[in-house]
Amino acid sequence: MQSSARVRVVVALFTASRAIWAQSPSPSFAALSTEAQTARDAHQLEKAVDLYKKALKLKPNWEDGLWSLGSMAYDLNQYRDCIWAFGKLLDLKPDSTPGWTMAGLCEYELYNYGLALDDFTQAEQLGFNENIELARTGRLHFALALTRTGNFENAVSILTELARTDRTTTPEMIVAAGIAGLRRPWLPPEVPEAQRDLVYRLGDAMISGARKNLQEAGDKFGELVKAYPSEPEIHFRYGSWLSSAGDNRGIDELKKAVALAPNHVPTLVGLSALSLNRGDAKTAVEYGEEAVKASPEDFATHLILGRALLASEEPARAATELEQAVKLAPNSAQAHYNLAEAYNHLGKKTDAVREQAEFKRLEHPGGKQIP
Repeated sequence: MQSSARVRVVVALFTASRAIWAQSPSPSFAALSTEAQTARDAHQLEKAVDLYKKALKLKPNWEDGLWSLGSMAYDLNQYRDCIWAFGKLLDLKPDSTPGWTMAGLCEYELYNYGLALDDFTQAEQLGFNENIELARTGRLHFALALTRTGNFENAVSILTELARTDRTTTPEMIVAAGIAGLRRPWLPPEVPEAQRDLVYRLGDAMISGARKNLQEAGDKFGELVKAYPSEPEIHFRYGSWLSSAGDNRGIDELKKAVALAPNHVPTLVGLSALSLNRGDAKTAVEYGEEAVKASPEDFATHLILGRALLASEEPARAATELEQAVKLAPNSAQAHYNLAEAYNHLGKKTDAVREQAEFKRLEHPGGKQIP
């Protein structure tokens, strides 16, 4: 009897508790969101994150809440929560440049460089249209992810644009430029101690060159080639900069790079392009052939050889090379344009029209491509 009585008491207490719980409703979205924002403003970030998560369960499409949750998660190194929040935000606002940039930064911190590149590419196509500080951080990490995955010249292009549009020079920017300029798949902490001086000095010269500070860049590059005369990348970067500035000494520097590294593909491509610009199609073809031989899987080598062959009035060979360029880099507008030219020379009008249409599609405003 006593046992049965105890059971009845427990059941009664449980029933009473359920009644009390039923009379105590869960916090409303308004209450949770207010409490979350108060915690955020008080810099109680961990508490705020927990409250934002609870509020978002009640209102999943709360854009300000997703942004706040993602931003705080990033600050707390909680990158998976960061990616989740910005992923949800981008489902709601796919044209949010800050959202793509933050998603890319979170993926970068998790070493997901391929996914980071996808996010940064979206931000880049939207013009990094956000506040200056976030745009600088986004472009810098975009370049670092490109470098880490071996896309050195694209990284240099991103850093060049950053240097020209943002006059703030940071050590991080200089180091990123130096690593990309040396064509090494390093992150800044991975730079060997013996290479740090070279990396920093090269990056410093490249930033000056990007900003067209001619005297300053010339002095820095001049000192570099004296200090590192056996480094082909230094001669390549110096030669490329001189050539872009219209200085004929650039060709001599590029030839020094090839002498030190005969299979240096960017130099071979550069020398072929410079020869084309000077009207020397024969030499352009020779350098282009060497470039293709050195790197047959690089679309740029087939593209430059195809252009050189067009200039040499060899449209059939040119079409073969340019078809390969298009196959390797289907989003390269320039490859489609030159292939259309080759087809026109061969009388393949239908093919030419198709390639010209693809060229125009890729050149459409807002459709900036990175091969």
